Amino acid sequence: MMYDRSYFDQPISRMGTASEKWDGIQEREHCDLLPMWVADMDFRCAEEITDAIRKRAEHPVFGYTFSTEKATQAMLDFMERRHGLTLTSNQQSMMPCVITGLKAGVLALTNPGDGVIVQPPVYGPFFASVRDNDRKLMECPLIHHEDGSYEMDLASVEEACKNGAKLMLLCNPHNPVGHAWEKNVLEKLWKILNHYGVWLVSDEIHEDFQLEPGCFTPILNVATGENDKVCSLTSASKSFNLAGLQQAVMFTRNQEMKSRMEAVMNNAGVVQGNIFAMEATEAAFGQGDNWLDGLLDYLRGNAEYLRRELKARLPEIVLSPSNATYVGWMDMRAYGLTDEELTRRTHEAGVAFTGGPFFGAETGKGFLRFNFACPRAQVEEAICRMEKAFKA
Repeated sequence: MMYDRSYFDQPISRMGTASEKWDGIQEREHCDLLPMWVADMDFRCAEEITDAIRKRAEHPVFGYTFSTEKATQAMLDFMERRHGLTLTSNQQSMMPCVITGLKAGVLALTNPGDGVIVQPPVYGPFFASVRDNDRKLMECPLIHHEDGSYEMDLASVEEACKNGAKLMLLCNPHNPVGHAWEKNVLEKLWKILNHYGVWLVSDEIHEDFQLEPGCFTPILNVATGENDKVCSLTSASKSFNLAGLQQAVMFTRNQEMKSRMEAVMNNAGVVQGNIFAMEATEAAFGQGDNWLDGLLDYLRGNAEYLRRELKARLPEIVLSPSNATYVGWMDMRAYGLTDEELTRRTHEAGVAFTGGPFFGAETGKGFLRFNFACPRAQVEEAICRMEKAFKA
């Protein structure tokens, strides 16, 4: 199968499929919107994945199931092949999704009232994972520069550690700013956390979306000790567009950390996975490289197109420089509009983005996130609708 530009250029209708991205927003907003918001992709899955699901569906019994050694090995081989991360089967644990892993980490590794570090602007469930479980949110905002770039405020992280933080939730590559943290930054971060005995849970679900090849470093290639208090969370769901199947994984060399997080999962009744998720995930990790390579080439083109067109047609917008993910973080503050006005204008023009406050009440104010993981014609149409919304 040739997964070239012509493959990813093909439009596909997702209306009527119970799609949160398409059907969900139409029902909520009661109008026809081009959805460029939630982070799933408007591309066909790899044929190898749909073939695997179809083959399993031909057997008419869908009873209790378990993850096989073959499926686990396909995942471990993928991590070594694509990211240089070498792990064993007893250093991984299945879970429904990465958000589940964030919440399990908070519950397993901290007590009510304990401090948990997050770095806004950041994916909204980071905040909810802390607040909903009666922990103390310790925000260490990223440093924002005039060109739209961001860097970690390591001094702020260390101050939070001194003030009693017990856990940090890291996003790498970072959503929504689209940045994979450099290895030397991760090394400095881990040195601080390790010094103060702070646990680290790293959300690495966007790891495969490297707009600059080789820009991503797994945290487990920085913290390599068997007793290091660190785990990473990832899933084929983002890379291969399988989020509706609900399967993710935690990696850690620290067996105490693994046991504590597994106990939380077991207590909540999470003991096995979805048979179709497991078949799809095995096929993705074992046979999906060609599709993924073609996707990355296409996304790099979309990223460049978005940057070029926004600069030419809407130069007031500051698009953050990015080396990873398929989202563009747009600083709209030059227009002097409230977040409510930004939403109203874009919706009236027929396009929907994720509003900045979802990623931080203050750090996201005046921003919009643009999901460009879709056929190029859809990106172009979204920009045209933005022109309608913001050009006088």
